[in-house]
Amino acid sequence: MLTTPALPAAARQSEAPPRLLRIATLELPAADEAQWEQRRDQLLQVLEGLQPDVIAVQRVLQTKGGNPACWLATRLRYSCDFVTADPPSQPLRHGSAMLSRLPVAEDGVTLLHPPGRFSAAGMLRVNLQDEQVNIYVARLRPDPDEALVRKHQTSDLMTWIGATSDGLPSLIAGDFSADTDELVRSSPGFQPARKNPGERVDPPSAAGIAGGHGLDVLFQVSHFAGQGLQPLKLPALEGTDIGALRLGIIATLRLQGEAQAR
Repeated sequence: MLTTPALPAAARQSEAPPRLLRIATLELPAADEAQWEQRRDQLLQVLEGLQPDVIAVQRVLQTKGGNPACWLATRLRYSCDFVTADPPSQPLRHGSAMLSRLPVAEDGVTLLHPPGRFSAAGMLRVNLQDEQVNIYVARLRPDPDEALVRKHQTSDLMTWIGATSDGLPSLIAGDFSADTDELVRSSPGFQPARKNPGERVDPPSAAGIAGGHGLDVLFQVSHFAGQGLQPLKLPALEGTDIGALRLGIIATLRLQGEAQAR
C-alpha cells in the first residue's frame, strides 16, 4: 500500500501562519447625543465580538469633553488618535479617529488641499507580528465635490503616502465621493476591498445615502491580498422602533511576502 510521506518536522515548523490584518472603516451612529447613548453600548458589544485590529472612524466631532470614537477606544482598550485640521482652541473640532489594538510605532497628520472641514488625513504605523504596516485615513468628500477638487486632494494624499511610507506595506481607510473607476485611476497601485470579485458589500447608511464609492479600504496589491469582507452593522434595538443600521465594513487582508529585515 502506498502512503504519502509526512513532511519533516522542520519543514512543518517553517510554514509560518498567514499574517492577517482586520481593519474596519465606519461612521458612528447619529451625532445626536440621545441616539448615540442608545446605540453606543450596542456598538461596543459588536466591536468586542469582532475584534478588528484597527478601526478608522469618519466624521468625528470632538468637544471639550472628548469624542465618541475615543470613548469607544477606552472601553475596547485600543489606542486613539484624533486627526483634525482644527486648532485645539476651537470648541467643536471636526476630524477622524484611528483606533488600534496593535502597537503603534509612529503617527502623523497632513492637510489636504483645498482645505475643508474634514480635510485632514492621518497615518498610523503599526506592528503586525514581525512586520510594520502603514494605515492612512482620509475623507475624500471635498466641498465643493467637484472632479478637479477631488483630484487635487487625492493627489495630495498620494504624494504624502509616497513621502512617508518608507516602502512599507500601506493601505487607506476612507470615505470616497468619487465613483469606483475614478477612485482606481487616481490611486495607482491600490485596490478597493469592495471591488474584489465575490466580496460585494453594500455601502453603509449611517449618514444617509452618500454618493460615490463610499466607505472602503484601499490596499496595495503589491503587498496585500484580500481575504474577506463583511458589513459592520448594528441589529435592531429590542423594544424600540429603532431598526438595524449599517455603519461600515471590515476588511480582512493578508500580508504577502516575507517580513522585511529590521
